[in-house]
Amino acid sequence: MAHRLALSLPDKPIVPVCADVFCFTLLFAATLIKGQYVLLSSDRAHTRLTDLARQHDAVCVSLEGDPEEASLPEGGRRIAVDTYWKKGDPHSDNGDGFNPVLAPDCLVAVVFTSGSTGQPVGHRKYWGGLVTRSVTARVLIDPEPEVATVIGTVPPYHMYGFETLVLQALNTRVRTVAGSIRYPADWVTRLEKAAPPRILVTTPLQLRGLIKSGLVVPALRRIVSASAPLADTLAAEAERSLKTEVTEIYGSTETGSVAIRRTVNGPDWRWYDNIRLHVQKDGRVELTAPGALTYTLSDFIEPLDSGTFRLLGRVTDLVKLGGKRVSLAALNGLLSGLSGVEDGAFLPPDTSAMDPSVRMQVFVVAPSRSGSAILQDLRQVIDPVFLPRRVVMVPELPRNSVGKLTLQALRALAATQGSEQEMGTVTIFSDHPCFPGHFPAQPVVPGVLLLEAGMALIKRADVQVHSVKFLRPVLPDQQVQFILRHTEDALRLTGLCEGQLVLRAILKVRSGATDL
Repeated sequence: MAHRLALSLPDKPIVPVCADVFCFTLLFAATLIKGQYVLLSSDRAHTRLTDLARQHDAVCVSLEGDPEEASLPEGGRRIAVDTYWKKGDPHSDNGDGFNPVLAPDCLVAVVFTSGSTGQPVGHRKYWGGLVTRSVTARVLIDPEPEVATVIGTVPPYHMYGFETLVLQALNTRVRTVAGSIRYPADWVTRLEKAAPPRILVTTPLQLRGLIKSGLVVPALRRIVSASAPLADTLAAEAERSLKTEVTEIYGSTETGSVAIRRTVNGPDWRWYDNIRLHVQKDGRVELTAPGALTYTLSDFIEPLDSGTFRLLGRVTDLVKLGGKRVSLAALNGLLSGLSGVEDGAFLPPDTSAMDPSVRMQVFVVAPSRSGSAILQDLRQVIDPVFLPRRVVMVPELPRNSVGKLTLQALRALAATQGSEQEMGTVTIFSDHPCFPGHFPAQPVVPGVLLLEAGMALIKRADVQVHSVKFLRPVLPDQQVQFILRHTEDALRLTGLCEGQLVLRAILKVRSGATDL
């Protein structure tokens, strides 16, 4: 099948527009037979795939019948795959029929990072290294004597799916079952068709969805999770409800998977065989793995005895506010562990290094709870300096097909909640001349003085107060934080003191002034 498909491919690198494991693997094999390589990106936007093809003089290709066939960008090539090819008809014309011998240094793929904390970066993958990594990973993912069948809920064009579904099937004894990956019912259908023992390759978000669905799941040898941290509570719930063990694999696009743990057994990870480490002066760890280039980890780790370690947090997720530091992963872990929270994320401010008064933003999926209740829970577990002003409740977070939440996507979500700007802080000190008369026995900041102070921070002469409410008294020497939010027809000014709303005003453009 792959030989005949190779005859239809252009002699250029290929951008596979395929979500089905069978179609993707067939196209990948055909590309190698053609003497070319594939370009893999988890960003499936038309513009991204088109740019990828243009930048690398490549061609986007999809196979008829694949779920992504309709998403093929303009200028891409759609290739028909006859039904008897898929059935493996021995009388079909399969081209010359000779499989090429690939040299270990043969470039077979360029895999791009998801861009979780910045722009996607491409990493070149060579055949020998991928084979070595596949064999090493199989020993830990599927160590039992009986051969397992792998069913994945992740796409094959992401490094996680590429490694566990495509390369395992090509380079080891493991069998892979193809099919739709959209809904829990699709996964269960594929599990029912798969020969036992079965291994489910998934993500924390999809695992939660499977449990929540209440579907009867066939017996599993184990569940493998990656792409995002798996909460201990979710792992324990999965083991109870699905009656199997849940493991996580740790790795990166740069190295592939390099470590594994059973989540309920604690925070310690176990390195794959023959991993070598070098701790640098700045505390970061340089890792060398068989079949992979030497790579400096993006996470801080604590090496332990007997080939184990603990994750301390990503190098890039250290948040500094008010002279204090915390790991973004730690904050997100605490948030995800709160009762009723199905998904959630903290968004650090852009200007955290410059303005110590700015606050975090928090977005949460929790249908059974309110934002104020979640905020109250957060007050019990995190330092006040990292508390948001409010918790934004959303129906879902903009995660990609493997459950990753990029910084760009989270900032785009924040933008849809209204353009919000922190204007600054105001403190009316106790020696201000207003207090002897307002009021002699119990001084309180006059509302009009507070409003004028907030208006002065805006520095716009073209707006006027349409309405204002003073919700709580402000005392001398208390600091008030002013936030300005742009909406379609007005500006909304709010004042917060010690986390409590004290002022809410609606401002509108004066008649005859230019629009906002």
